[in-house]
Amino acid sequence: MWKIAIDLGSSTTKISRADATGGVQLDEPSCVAVDAQGEVKAVGKEAKNLIGKTAEYTKIVYPVYEGEIVDVRLAKEMLEVFFERIGIKKSALRRAQVLFCVPCGAGKDALAGYAALAEECDLRKVFLVEQPYLSAVSASAVLSRSDPVFCIDIGGGVTNVAVVSADGIIAGLSMNIGGSNIDYEIQRKVERACGLQIGAPTAERLKKEVGSLLPTARGTMVAEGRSVQTRCPAAVNVQATDITDCIRGYIDKILQYAGEVLRRLPAEVSATVNRNGVYLSGGLMRLSGLPQYIASRLEMRYHLHENPQYATVEGATAVVCDKELLHYFAKDLNE
Repeated sequence: MWKIAIDLGSSTTKISRADATGGVQLDEPSCVAVDAQGEVKAVGKEAKNLIGKTAEYTKIVYPVYEGEIVDVRLAKEMLEVFFERIGIKKSALRRAQVLFCVPCGAGKDALAGYAALAEECDLRKVFLVEQPYLSAVSASAVLSRSDPVFCIDIGGGVTNVAVVSADGIIAGLSMNIGGSNIDYEIQRKVERACGLQIGAPTAERLKKEVGSLLPTARGTMVAEGRSVQTRCPAAVNVQATDITDCIRGYIDKILQYAGEVLRRLPAEVSATVNRNGVYLSGGLMRLSGLPQYIASRLEMRYHLHENPQYATVEGATAVVCDKELLHYFAKDLNE
């Protein structure tokens, strides 16, 4: 039986097949390009490359928004294309054991969306596991009743913050804040400060290439777009320091909520968490200086996953292969 882990994120989808070699088999944007009749024209990377370049009768749709499946039909078509790209046939899916990562504290409506998607994709054996467990497992943290683990995972559209143990989530939450919010803030900042209108892809490149929370950050990137004054094509040099506030503002908001999670903890749990430190994951953690900034603000040491963008799906792969972990953490959609 094939064992498949799926991290169906708001901005990117990652899929890992436990029986395959080479780690994560697919990492593509969770977006679909559709025409005026709703027919799919492109999926994943091809669809994202069309952002800002399509005719008015073509639009880019993200079937997953803020951790919830908002368009089951397009999510199904997107997943089917992704499965094809990594050589998983429909006939094999009916026999596969599939684990979906879901946000911390996902409600009935959110879980119903995953159940509907599983049915549309003809998946017969499906499990759901909340994200903080998967981050902890992926980081090789020991999940026991006596040693809780504090995790922060910042993705494209959702951030999960939780303290977990083998007994469950002691305190945690999922918030609709992530890298996409920062991209939008960078767009606004470049327009105000530099008089240049840029698209979301350019803002994302700025964040990845020169974005930093290090005090010594000195990176520079040429951003191309449209002049606010002349409405003609133009380009400006953007410094790392120009967008630091865009990043710090959202990270401080996340840390404010993280503080609320920590304040809910019993005294002994709080002491253990402070001693063990915080486990960091999510694609945004690759940002220069971010892990150090979080650790400094929380006043605790940090553990950074080797590949933070893949922490959740790698944890899901480990769980779907382990009967004991599945028993502890997974919700079986077939029950």
